[in-house]
Amino acid sequence: MSKQKNSIDAIVLLAKQSGISSFSSLWQIKNALNMKKIGHTGTLDTFAEGLLVALSGRLTRLVPYITNCFKTYIAEITFGSETDTLDPDGSIISEKPLPIFSNILSILPAFSGEIDQIPPLYSALHVAGQRASDRVRKGEIIELSSRKIEIFSLKIISAKTKKGIHPSNESLVSSIIIEVTCSKGTYIRSLARDIAIASGSCAHLSALRRTAIGPFNLEKAAGTHLLASFASVPPKQYGVGDRPPLVPAGEIIEGILPFTPQISTQIGLFPITISENKKRSFLTGVALETDWFTGPFFEKNSVFSEDVFLGVVQNAALRPSYEFVAGDGL
Repeated sequence: MSKQKNSIDAIVLLAKQSGISSFSSLWQIKNALNMKKIGHTGTLDTFAEGLLVALSGRLTRLVPYITNCFKTYIAEITFGSETDTLDPDGSIISEKPLPIFSNILSILPAFSGEIDQIPPLYSALHVAGQRASDRVRKGEIIELSSRKIEIFSLKIISAKTKKGIHPSNESLVSSIIIEVTCSKGTYIRSLARDIAIASGSCAHLSALRRTAIGPFNLEKAAGTHLLASFASVPPKQYGVGDRPPLVPAGEIIEGILPFTPQISTQIGLFPITISENKKRSFLTGVALETDWFTGPFFEKNSVFSEDVFLGVVQNAALRPSYEFVAGDGL
């Protein structure tokens, strides 16, 4: 962590709790750091819980790089009923018989690799300048196009029948818990819907926990100890005036991470070192020369001086150019 001109440059990991919005959760970080603005790398729906990664100070320029990282989730899919929002906060719009466990096992491999996915109608995607969810709530009929996403891994952690026991292959299944690692832009609610359809049923996502964003893991996040056992508490437990406990500001501050060359590599920015006598030239925008730097050039490189992050350069037409300068560093 570095602090210059009342600005804390940091990566902050926070465990969002179910029943509280991401905006309210991120307020805890702003309060702890005494900063009005922070950058976030992807929110979670109110019913969902898990890892939020926020960036403060000059590191907010790194938001797109972390947003583009893979995500890992644990998700509970409840079969037999589909809601309009595809989550537990919606209204039931369809009911079908429960699927057979062997059918679920047979169709899951089709959901690995690059696949086409139609996002939920209740989503933040924009249609003609407005959020899809806002248009649907106005009673408009809209259609969303499918888009390519990638599922890197998908496995069943557990499954239950109506009696709460693990199913045999020919048993009817009421719910499964899966672990998914996927690309940016993947909707786990849509994945639950599509798995159910392929297995001859319908479903909604009844619980969701994000456990990783790129190199960042939930177990290292402030407030993780406040999370209940996964899928053990109904998301609607929190009524007005009965919100989840706040994460202590001291715990948030203690968990702050600096941006290091190792983390840079893990988010796809390859670190290079600038000569000390060229640092001022870099920070003041003088045209770049390759001999200023030590280390191989890739498409995107992070620039460090004595482990202090200074900015990002591109390597276009065999000549480095600025993407951004993170700060004065002088």
